[in-house]
Amino acid sequence: MKKNESLLVGKVPPELLEEIVFSRLGYSRKEVVLTPAIGEDTAALDLGKELLLASTDPITGAEDKAGWLAVKVAVNDIGATGGEPICVLVTLLLPETASLSDLEQIVDDINDACLEEEVQVAGGHTEVTQGLKQPIISITVLGKTRNRKILSSANAKVGDDIVVTKWAGMEGTSILVRDFGEAFVDVLDEASVKQAKDLFSMISVTRDGSMAAEAGANACHDATEGGVLGAIYEICQASGLGAVVYADKIPVLPVTSRVAEFCKIDPLRLISSGSLIVTTPYGERLCNAYQDAGINATVVGKIVRESREVVQSGNKSALSSPGPDHLWYARRYLESITQRQ
Repeated sequence: MKKNESLLVGKVPPELLEEIVFSRLGYSRKEVVLTPAIGEDTAALDLGKELLLASTDPITGAEDKAGWLAVKVAVNDIGATGGEPICVLVTLLLPETASLSDLEQIVDDINDACLEEEVQVAGGHTEVTQGLKQPIISITVLGKTRNRKILSSANAKVGDDIVVTKWAGMEGTSILVRDFGEAFVDVLDEASVKQAKDLFSMISVTRDGSMAAEAGANACHDATEGGVLGAIYEICQASGLGAVVYADKIPVLPVTSRVAEFCKIDPLRLISSGSLIVTTPYGERLCNAYQDAGINATVVGKIVRESREVVQSGNKSALSSPGPDHLWYARRYLESITQRQ
């Protein structure tokens, strides 16, 4: 990519992160024991009895309940390591068009999510900023390990089963239906619209991660931008291994399939907060434990030494680097048809 070329919307591609961002990490401190890498969303600092965990995430692709979602997504990074989230720091940048009620709604949503996750707002910064079209919310979450154990994406082992909890594309489905409800009037019935909106209630992976840690899993990664396939690719990158993924086994709700078909996107490449990717030698045993706890879970593939492939309907293709999340393609499409109406 040429230096004067515009970047695409969404996460910066892994190869650019490695080349440009991860090569400029400042001074190396011995206390920092988990550093930035593809597939690693959490930093770890060795400060004593337990490791301090830290992660940060912005919300830029959602409007409805953005404050609530921002907390949930940030806390998930700690939960995906098997750790315990403790507190959050909130940076809230508001456009000049924002009203007092807008501020109050966002802060109420942040408060509600923190109460649900049992974390405290420990600080932050709030301001009105020129040049914004919508609020930007960035959450930094601090937590701690349980018995100094971290379920790092780099710890995947050859022979591990790949387990997916809940369903692919959950977050993206909910965001699209919440933000563009009128566009789906002829696509989804009333019950499906409610189901899509209610998927927000399943977005936390803190319980999924703690159960994986207790069951002796090797690696975990929450499926955010890039979807389930993107998260599996990032585990491969972090661990230096390959994977065989059976796409037809990846759980997708019918409502997500209908939303994806209407928006002409791939649900396996749609942002999927709430879905945790786990690699473990005991896939079926872990799935049974999840099912007993009321969490849907499925074995969808295997960690292998080198090859990275997706098998779908008997056809093989490469498990490739995640490009822009398909949420952005869907938003662009829905905005275009909404403007025509």
